[in-house]
Amino acid sequence: MERESPGSRTTVGWAGSALILTAVVAIAAKTVGVVVAPGSRGVLSGRWVNAIDLVSGTLAYTLVALLVALVCGASFELARARRVNVTARGGVVAVSGLVVALASPAVVERLHTAPSLALAVISSLVALVSGVVVIRTPQTRAVGGILALLAICGLLRVVVWETSAVSFERASHQLHAVARGFATAAVALQTIAALLAAAWLGTRSKVRGRILANGAILLAFCITWLAARSSDSPSTIEAVLRTSLPAAAGLPSPYFLGSIAAFLVPASILLAGVALLQPAQPPAVVASLALALLSHGAFDVPLHALLVTAAAQWAMLAMADDRSMWTALLHSRVRLPEARQRDLT
Repeated sequence: MERESPGSRTTVGWAGSALILTAVVAIAAKTVGVVVAPGSRGVLSGRWVNAIDLVSGTLAYTLVALLVALVCGASFELARARRVNVTARGGVVAVSGLVVALASPAVVERLHTAPSLALAVISSLVALVSGVVVIRTPQTRAVGGILALLAICGLLRVVVWETSAVSFERASHQLHAVARGFATAAVALQTIAALLAAAWLGTRSKVRGRILANGAILLAFCITWLAARSSDSPSTIEAVLRTSLPAAAGLPSPYFLGSIAAFLVPASILLAGVALLQPAQPPAVVASLALALLSHGAFDVPLHALLVTAAAQWAMLAMADDRSMWTALLHSRVRLPEARQRDLT
């Protein structure tokens, strides 16, 4: 039997601060760039719009730099992580480099249709492979399920995009209806992923987990209600949200789930923030969960593709990390007596 060398053991504790910092910047970039900036045009003054655009651009460029650094660091660690299947980690490392190569031109110019579709498909495959691999381990099972769901959601969005484009070219109502059907399925899968994240967070602890996760869902509902509320004289916040949330939900609109699609925008941001407030969990696990939620299952967007790629890689490393494994085991042993005591009382 081959003995495992000390150098082959995977330890990702050195990256904990970088992962948390990247997730915090991603939350700020998503909030400013997706929720605030699109709706501020035509509502706020030109000075405020310019300031918001400057902040949004700065956060976006900073996030790109952090994500590329994380992907490169994860690729190095995965190359020597012997506890991960060699075919899976080899494929993820190779394809992750392709994701970075496809997403890099978006820093200076808007991607064309073909590179955007290729980026979405490749990122979805990375997330799907990683999700299938890490779902087998208890400490990363929830992250694996979320990655797999978002991967299928990303592939469905590619089908929606292509079907919708063909329907407009041919002026076909039937194809447009098919596109809306696929969009509905994509929103449903993303909703399940968000609920899975909320359920997992709710079982981590009573205050930081359950109460904050429920509070995030409630706050996201209130934000969506403000955006959807009809008013003759809406406030500034309502006017901004009324433009931003539907635009972030994507087109074409799904059947019956348009409000849920808008609700998922603030819900994913807030749940990602709650994930970072779980001190008992390994940073690689909670950061991977946060980055996956922020990717929104729309991987034709370069930033989203980088987010899910980083989440997929670091979820695989968290699965193979000794500290993550022991932290999960100790946490489960602490929760078991508490559950038994509640049952007895």
